[in-house]
Order: sequence, then C-alpha cells, then structure tokens
Amino acid sequence: MNNFERRVRELINPWSTKFSNWWSHSNVRSTLTKRSAGTGDLRRQASAQAKRAGSALNDLRDSDTAKRAATAVKDLRDSDAGKRAASAVKDLRDSDTAKKAATTLADLRQREPVRKAEESAKRALHDLRSGHNGGDSKS
Repeated sequence: MNNFERRVRELINPWSTKFSNWWSHSNVRSTLTKRSAGTGDLRRQASAQAKRAGSALNDLRDSDTAKRAATAVKDLRDSDAGKRAASAVKDLRDSDTAKKAATTLADLRQREPVRKAEESAKRALHDLRSGHNGGDSKS
C-alpha cells in the first residue's frame, strides 16, 4: 500500500503544486481576502476569474500529462494492489471498531464545550470571510 500511495502522490503532486502557486498569486484569493471592492465589482471580478480558472482547468484536463495521470490512476485502481487497498479500506469502514469510533465522535460532538467551540470557530471564520475584526465577540 505504501507503493500505491507513493505513486498516487507522485502523480498528484505536480498538479497540486501548480494549483497552489496559482492560488497564492491569484486575484481571486486577494479579492476574497481584501473585500475592499463594492459588491458588484467583486462579483464581476470573481466571475471573470472563475471563467479564467475554468478555462485553465479545461486546458489542464486536456493536457497529455493529465491524461497520462488519469490513465495511471485508473491502472492503479484496476491493479491487484489497488483492489486490495480498496477492499481493506471498505473492510475498515465496515468494522465494529470504526463504527464505535464514529459513535464516540458523534457523542463527543454533542458535548457542550465542543459545541461552543464549534460555534466560536464558525463565528471566527464568518468574521474572517466577511472582513470583520471579531472585536464584538459574544460570550
């Protein structure tokens, strides 16, 4: 399974790096983080950037490297090792231990301190996305 993971990571890493570089220098990211423009301008800029990103994604999908990567992933999935790995993951998800872990996690999320922490994190993310400082915290 390590060989399987390594091959998948080797195939994905160049595309992940390219996307990260694009996002880091993207006007979309800076537009979303600054929020200084008016709503109409923001929508127009986001729409234009989304069209460019969609076009770039289509170009990426049509590239020979992407096609080779897709073929390699398909080959990995169809290989005996890939089938064994998929079966092992399915077995793990269906195991009693995994079901107990999911139940325990659900119970943990229902506890009051955890719910308060989740609500606080959601408010903080909302404030960050909307450009507020969060100085008017509600305790």
